[in-house]
Amino acid sequence: MTARKVLVTGASGHLGNVLVRALLERGDVVRVLIEPGDAAPGLDGLEVERRWGDVRDEPAVQQAVQGVDVVCHLAGLVSITAGFEARMRAVNVEGTRHVLAACKAQKTRLLYMSSIHALSEVKPGEDLLEDAGFDETKAYGAYGRSKAEASRLVQAAARAGEVSATLLLPVGCVGPSDYRLSELGEVVAAVGRRKRPIIVTGGYHWVDVRDVASATIAAIERGRSGEAYLLSECFLSVKELCGAVAKAAGVRPPAVVLPLFIAQAFSWPMLLWEYLTKRRALMTPYALHTLTCRFQVPAKKAREELGFTPRRTEDSVADAWTWLSTHSRSPLLVGGATRPGRQLSGG
Repeated sequence: MTARKVLVTGASGHLGNVLVRALLERGDVVRVLIEPGDAAPGLDGLEVERRWGDVRDEPAVQQAVQGVDVVCHLAGLVSITAGFEARMRAVNVEGTRHVLAACKAQKTRLLYMSSIHALSEVKPGEDLLEDAGFDETKAYGAYGRSKAEASRLVQAAARAGEVSATLLLPVGCVGPSDYRLSELGEVVAAVGRRKRPIIVTGGYHWVDVRDVASATIAAIERGRSGEAYLLSECFLSVKELCGAVAKAAGVRPPAVVLPLFIAQAFSWPMLLWEYLTKRRALMTPYALHTLTCRFQVPAKKAREELGFTPRRTEDSVADAWTWLSTHSRSPLLVGGATRPGRQLSGG
């Protein structure tokens, strides 16, 4: 097994730090590009080469890519709220454009962490497949549009033979090592500590963050250039997800399920509440939209070509709660603060 030198952008996020750990375990040399001022708690104690810079800074990206064999580009602004559109496009689109240009110039292999939301949505009950295509005019919300545009740029360059690049499209990631308390991590923590008595109808597709990291390593080795791979384990309703958390935590699951039409009526005022309080809102119009997308995500292509074999989401949820409730560096135990739209990570 030959060791590689790998650059990971977005390494301080949930998926990012899990991927860094998996690469180090494989024996790879890892360089990370971290935003100036980012404490990056998920990377503490790991033997990585740190470079400070922003993906919006093209010279910093060019320097970070020099001398590496592979770039895993995970850095992206993930937000289910409003007010971050300009920054989101600057990070997700222009930042990706900078990474892509550096990989072209230096003939470096690129793994781009896109998102299920980059694909054009299909009707409820239909299979969402990789050939649905990336079209920002058909994507929903500012986040979806930014990821669709960036994905289109990467795929077009790869198919034109300008760069060796593979795209990965994970669904919602769950699992341990959530040092910065992601949106889903906040839900897991709230249910486990019995601080979320009301949930909404609907559901989403989930996958273990560790399995996405493993699929990324597999894609480096055998993912086809110009191809995209969906990564998903199963669909769980919000009620089922919270029930899995409650079972792991040994508490009663939330008893009140709010009908979607009532939640939608409250979702727009929640944006104002978030703006006024500076606290992250989880029940936003964009979040509720994702909970009503009842298409199927078979991930057949990743299973066949990458050997993708994800673990049960219920087990991933239990591991997420165990880590959040017991790990000495958990944000629940060290008082990690959260704020809306603040995290730079993949997916």
